[in-house]
Amino acid sequence: MKYEILPSKFWKKHDYLLYVYDVLRDMLIQADGKKLSDIKIEFKSDKDRLAFENSEDLFVWLDENNYKCESIKLFKSHTFFLLLKDFCYFIYESISSIERGKITVGYSLLRKPVRDNLLYMEWLLAYPEDFHNKMLYADSEEYDLLNWKKFNNESKKDIIYKASNMTHAGDIINHQNIIYDFRFNANEDFSLQNIWNKATHIVTTSKHYKTERNNLNFLYSDNEIWNDYWNYYYTVMPSIMAYVLEISEAHFIETQDIGNVSLLFNRTLRLDKYFNLFDNLYDKQFFEKRYKLLSNIMGDVDNKFKWTCDGCGKEYHFTKELYDFFIENSMFFCEKCNYRNDILKYFVLD
Repeated sequence: MKYEILPSKFWKKHDYLLYVYDVLRDMLIQADGKKLSDIKIEFKSDKDRLAFENSEDLFVWLDENNYKCESIKLFKSHTFFLLLKDFCYFIYESISSIERGKITVGYSLLRKPVRDNLLYMEWLLAYPEDFHNKMLYADSEEYDLLNWKKFNNESKKDIIYKASNMTHAGDIINHQNIIYDFRFNANEDFSLQNIWNKATHIVTTSKHYKTERNNLNFLYSDNEIWNDYWNYYYTVMPSIMAYVLEISEAHFIETQDIGNVSLLFNRTLRLDKYFNLFDNLYDKQFFEKRYKLLSNIMGDVDNKFKWTCDGCGKEYHFTKELYDFFIENSMFFCEKCNYRNDILKYFVLD
């Protein structure tokens, strides 16, 4: 896609950010359509069922009546989709602002979703019972991320490390704890922590991001400085968004049965889209091996996997050309009816 203000060298990475956003948004659409935040509870008796339906606090009733596992599962699914929805609201506005050259606004809007929403999603994945208990029964200080006694650097690293290792490829993206450093390590010059504090405040006095003498944060910036911050956004955000997609999938697949073919297709597609952004990371031979594996498995589904146009129902067989098109593009126009098919979504194929 072409953009009026954004330099062309960033277009491919910007398209990738929009791809991840749309996949996350599709998870939310599926959650609403399929009621994925609900769970089926097998009550031990009709008495329990009636008591549950008449209870003032569903979670407390479940916890107090030997349905703790069901309570945690219900809490986890509801809370995840709410956190993800809020994340998407902010991240879309950040991406949109950056594309239009509103650099400080774009960085300011990153702070809440990348720092807070994502860490709560990681905590919910890594330690769901702890999150459940603290939010339902403890004072809000116990789950306030600004409470450094509860959420110091080591506890954040632990949450991120454990959550990333519960995903398909989050641990690979978080190589050498880079996702933590991007978000929380103020000692690193490249940390977003330093940038979004400057973007939010006219003057900052922390030793890590102190306003230069005779200056006001960002207000006296020239084109070279703006370009540096533009470049940094598109250096950092693809990895962060790829990581968010890994965390989100780990939650998403707990809410419904996703077959192995769907998992393989979504994971291969999104990782190839991500690695395709970086010439030094995209191993062509590795890509060919991954595609061959995917092709062999998908070729065995009902004899041949077919992708269907939403407009006219025309079937397209899975081919390398179609797969390459999916990697490089965000939409597919049917050759029969010219219907615009959205291919930026989480595919449920089986």
